Amino acid sequence: MRLQFFIALRYLFSKKSYNIINIISMICAGGICVATLALVCTLSVYNGFQQLISGVITSFDPDLKITLKEGKTFDPTEVNQSLNQISYIKVSCEVLEEIALIKNKEKQTFTTIKGVSQSYTNLIQTDSIIDVGKFILEDEDGAYTIIGAALANQIDANLGFMTPVSFYAPKYATKVNIANPENSFNYQHIFVGGIYATHQFEIDSKYAFLPIQYARELFQYGNVVSAIELNINNNTSIEKAQTDISKILGSNYEVQNKEQQHEDFYHMMKIEKWITFLILFFILIIAVINIIGSLSMLILEKKNDINTLKNLGATHSFIQQVFLIEGWLTSAIGAIIGLILGIILCLIQEYFGILKLGNGYDDGTFIVNAYPVCVQVSDIFLILGSVLLVGLFIAWIPTRYIQKGKE
Repeated sequence: MRLQFFIALRYLFSKKSYNIINIISMICAGGICVATLALVCTLSVYNGFQQLISGVITSFDPDLKITLKEGKTFDPTEVNQSLNQISYIKVSCEVLEEIALIKNKEKQTFTTIKGVSQSYTNLIQTDSIIDVGKFILEDEDGAYTIIGAALANQIDANLGFMTPVSFYAPKYATKVNIANPENSFNYQHIFVGGIYATHQFEIDSKYAFLPIQYARELFQYGNVVSAIELNINNNTSIEKAQTDISKILGSNYEVQNKEQQHEDFYHMMKIEKWITFLILFFILIIAVINIIGSLSMLILEKKNDINTLKNLGATHSFIQQVFLIEGWLTSAIGAIIGLILGIILCLIQEYFGILKLGNGYDDGTFIVNAYPVCVQVSDIFLILGSVLLVGLFIAWIPTRYIQKGKE
């Protein structure tokens, strides 16, 4: 193949009898270059947004979360005894989640109560998400609730209020008293101790944190939990810990890592990314198809050269390989230049933030002020491999007629 490659390389850069052949080849390579560049930049932006958003939505998430496969709550005693035997568990926290009504004066809405034990502040980086106040659920003065910024806005709650917010949950096995409905509800009056903000409305409007014993009293639960959340030592892989804990606890419990805790979100992001890839890839195929025209014209122009090579003993397969490499080189050059330009543009955006998201960063609407990008090596190899394979197939279409003797 070495001789065929050198002949094809000479044909690629040599001056043609008809300038239109050079023009078509340049347009073809340019189209492949632009399509490849668009693929690199688009997939990198998707990766950047996925990393950014996943970092936000997992800010409350532990390394591993233990729940029942069937059922809502369970007694944590037996599970805790098993977990105490595992040395690489750094933090273990009991959690109880349930829906309740939160009310401040005349404003009210539903929220998810997340009752947590004192170890929760060691489980996540609470300082990084607290916008106002501190993440303190209980001290010598009593208990506090930590609510999201969007939730606080909905009920006009803030720190330093003279009156606490109220949480209401229905009493179980109790008929509703029409004359006095409030007697049908358990309630807790607790002051707001802090407000967290992740700049994601779904999260900032969802949770209200309480000490777990207050959550149990509110929902009339005994010593039960809805989940146990764990952090693992840095020198132990999450995959190993997940496998080990799953084996120890048995089939009744489910152990989820951070990605599995938001499986729908990650699945949706992957689908969107690959749909976008396919759309741009079809555009790339259209650009590569131009190789058929330029290569067909080149074959016609090199008719005398083909006859000369045959007289020198070259086989049809040899001649076919020359023009196959010629067409493949056109797509390869366009793809490599597109990849290089795409990576350079992404690095410029990553370090200098040329493309801005708008004014939303100043008022807190956006987490970052520029489009996030993340170039992944796997994407680069996927794009390059796809272009080279399609280019090879497209180049084969006109060259097969040489083998049939239609020079």
